[in-house]
Amino acid sequence: MLSGRQRQQQKRVYIGLAALAGLVFLIVLVALYDMLIAQPARSVAIVNDVTIRQDQYQTRLRYERFLLDSLERQIDAQLAALDRTNPESDFITQYLEQVRAQLTQQRTILPRQVIDDMIEEELARQKAKEVGISVSEEEIREAIRARLAQQLGYLTPTEATAIAQTAVAETATAQWFTPTPIPTATLTNTAAITATPTLTSTEQVTPEPTPTRPIITEEEFSREYARYVQILTEQARVSETDLRQYTEGQLLVNALRKWFADQTPKEAEQVHVSHIQAASEEQAKLALARLNQGEDFALVAQQVSSNTVTAEKGGDLGWFMKGELALRYNPEIENVAFSLEPGRYYTQPITSTMGWQIIKVNERGIHPLSENQLYAKQVEAYSTWLQEAKKNVQDFWQSSMAPPDPKLQQTR
Repeated sequence: MLSGRQRQQQKRVYIGLAALAGLVFLIVLVALYDMLIAQPARSVAIVNDVTIRQDQYQTRLRYERFLLDSLERQIDAQLAALDRTNPESDFITQYLEQVRAQLTQQRTILPRQVIDDMIEEELARQKAKEVGISVSEEEIREAIRARLAQQLGYLTPTEATAIAQTAVAETATAQWFTPTPIPTATLTNTAAITATPTLTSTEQVTPEPTPTRPIITEEEFSREYARYVQILTEQARVSETDLRQYTEGQLLVNALRKWFADQTPKEAEQVHVSHIQAASEEQAKLALARLNQGEDFALVAQQVSSNTVTAEKGGDLGWFMKGELALRYNPEIENVAFSLEPGRYYTQPITSTMGWQIIKVNERGIHPLSENQLYAKQVEAYSTWLQEAKKNVQDFWQSSMAPPDPKLQQTR
């Protein structure tokens, strides 16, 4: 029989235990809330009004790591199949090992690269909507089909048709040089291209069979697609919806790059420049003295320029748009070239990384861009837009938001 005092002590113990249990329960509840609700919903970045959540980021990171895992397995399988005792395998071995090392290096930068890609894709999605660009479900399906076909060693019907058209075009072009009938390009359901040339009477050649990649059928694609989605779900916890969203984002980026390329002007202000290059300031001044005495610029360039390639052309460097001369030589040369009147040369030699330069402007005006110039402008147009658009992005990414990569932990 407990006394009154003992009962009071026992009651206090029970109350203390209950309070402790309640506190522990509250701590566990808060921890679960943080782990299951707060952390997944945490913002990694805000792209205008669209939030990229931590759970979305981690899912995409698992997907990209899954793709790297697949590539590494392929490389490892190829390395294992090589005969290391055969000296002819040395080059292939070195190449595959270099690729393998690059994949490992890519893993280290992947956590940051993933959020950069997600931000770019969201910006592209918003810009695409603004300019009226969209991606159809069929385009998404075809992109996934092409990816699976490549992994399995197949061609898609679209790829096979493109190869057939290229083969026919190349054969037709060849007829201008070889007066023989045009080969017949045959497209079958299981073979890519079979070209059957007609031999001349003097040719007795038995052609070797050319290995062809089979075309993936709709049935094969449906089966492999279902299998791929199942593997993604089980191994990377990436859903079919996620896969299609990632594919759509990549297609929109590509479509927007093309849109900017199409908007890029095909002409720009340019200068047609000639130069005389000298190894020293003294040699440059001697050449300049000859020009001041009235000698022809092209003749002096041919005789004294240390750039033998342009010397043969009288010092002709070609056409340059703004930025190119500064990149090749220095900003001073570009400023001089775009300030001189056509037909005039600069009255002082200018030093550069390639020696001393005497610059003459032959022409200046709006001029068609070369293929390389146009490509550079197209790339610049998209890059400039992207950098400007990123100024409105709130980036909260931290390395702790990326789960540890087991593959990298194994290599340490």
